[in-house]
Amino acid sequence: MSNRAKIITLWIVFLFGLTFHTLFAVIPIFWGEGIAMSQEMIEKNPIAPMMWMMLFFFLVPMIIVVVTAFVERKWYRITNFVFSLVFTPFNIFHIVEHCGETPVDGRQIVLLLFVLISGVFLNIVSFRWIKE
Repeated sequence: MSNRAKIITLWIVFLFGLTFHTLFAVIPIFWGEGIAMSQEMIEKNPIAPMMWMMLFFFLVPMIIVVVTAFVERKWYRITNFVFSLVFTPFNIFHIVEHCGETPVDGRQIVLLLFVLISGVFLNIVSFRWIKE
């Protein structure tokens, strides 16, 4: 499999991970359980900015998947690598953030660790794509 195909696959895995992470958070609604956030969390993370942030984290990988399918230029390979690097610390921060919640949801941690590991592979393959 080419590095380009691996990159597309890894970005799609990243998107699935984000989607499943979001679904895990809201699925309890379907069984009548509450998912309310504490007032402190709402004040710390107002909903409108959070929605823009979520749009960024979902839309950028989708754009990258499409562009990667059509563009092979060196400048784009570097751009892809930079974006893959930018997402890695956010993944780490998000795992740490979830570990600080009470109670800690182990399922989310496992999922986010998988997303982080996939992201590290994305960093490595993206770097190799630059070197091709």
